[in-house]
Amino acid sequence: MTVEIIALVVLVAVFAISAIRNVHMGALALVAAVLVGVLLVGEPLDDVLGGFPVDALLILLGITYLFGIARTVGAVDWLVDRSVRLIGDRVALIPWAMLVVGTLVACLGTSHAAFTIVPIAMSLAHKHRIHTTMMGIVMSSAIVGGALAPTSIVGITVMTVANAAEIPYNAGLMFALSIGVNALVVLVAFFMFGGRELIARGRAAKAARTSGGAASLGGVGGGSGVTGVLPQTATQKLTGYQLLTLISIPVLVIAFFTLTINDVDLNLGAVALTIAVLLAFINPKVGREALGKVDWGTILLLGGIITYVGVLTRLGAIDQLGEAARSVSVPIIAAVVLCVIAALVSAFASTIGIIGALVPLAVPLLVPGGGLEMTGFIYALAISASLVDCAPFGTTGATIVASGPEEDRPRLYRHLMIWGLSMVVIGPVITILLFVVPFLGA
Repeated sequence: MTVEIIALVVLVAVFAISAIRNVHMGALALVAAVLVGVLLVGEPLDDVLGGFPVDALLILLGITYLFGIARTVGAVDWLVDRSVRLIGDRVALIPWAMLVVGTLVACLGTSHAAFTIVPIAMSLAHKHRIHTTMMGIVMSSAIVGGALAPTSIVGITVMTVANAAEIPYNAGLMFALSIGVNALVVLVAFFMFGGRELIARGRAAKAARTSGGAASLGGVGGGSGVTGVLPQTATQKLTGYQLLTLISIPVLVIAFFTLTINDVDLNLGAVALTIAVLLAFINPKVGREALGKVDWGTILLLGGIITYVGVLTRLGAIDQLGEAARSVSVPIIAAVVLCVIAALVSAFASTIGIIGALVPLAVPLLVPGGGLEMTGFIYALAISASLVDCAPFGTTGATIVASGPEEDRPRLYRHLMIWGLSMVVIGPVITILLFVVPFLGA
């Protein structure tokens, strides 16, 4: 058995041990990275730990700490309560509104900016009794859908790689396809995780209000179908510190966009952490309490998994999988295999990195005579690699889990893991069927 195969088997063992013995997967993966990297591969420890995703973890830390402060002082609750007056009985529109808002923000330079919307969306879901898994998938789809815009880093990367490989590429079409596929994903998730109940709840509330029964809609708990609308009581006035905390959210987005436009290489998490520290300086007690709301377990999970995938990448295991796909005699099968590899690795590591690695490997399949002359495969590859990002092993999924209600995080983690890993197969099959197969004879 080769070293590469052993390393892949160890990765499978990490998943198995974590599931069977309930050992933290991130801690297991980090230990496995050190053991495989140092003892089996012979890498220096500094090289192994160099794969630890500091940038991604800083995003998680900064965002969850800043919004931890906002939750601690009640600023998020105030914002959510105010939103009730605008939403009224139309609770079923909340997920779609968050999809639009998240997508728009993700288009502007970097999809990471949309992470600032995630805690608000998850708070809305909790307040309105919307299934947190539904909202998690909505936010993931918004982030990855907007990420493939020609104005976003991921979209620019795909366009650059395709152009470098001399593959015809339409950035606008890529974005449109990404939005369409992700909207379809949200539609499926909407009806799988309680969409019909949300629609029925809104209709019942509207009927009750019309018939003079609106006063009976006061509660948010219980099982009645008309209890989804919060009481229209006077909203508590904001304190100065709450107002300052709320102002910090648009300041974060504007500051990050400004820095990006001016080519200042500063992590979103660093900007968020700076603002959070300033707020903690003003009110140290709140700052200390908010640290307890940072999901350190999710940060360790993300760090361990990505560090181990880094060992696999440097070892050449990922490249070998790509070469194996290229050796398949039937091009359409090779295309599916490459998309599956892209999706699987992207679930644990960098979407940009895996697209950059696999597009060049796919070139022999795309040139005239290679079997896949049209560039729909590039669209399929990019979308397949992004649809899995809701899995909690990557930055997007981890941020969603960390932003969910504490009591709901285990269920949310489990559902997003199942959904994300199912996209490893479903995404490539659907995208190949949509973007490649119809044009094979062209």
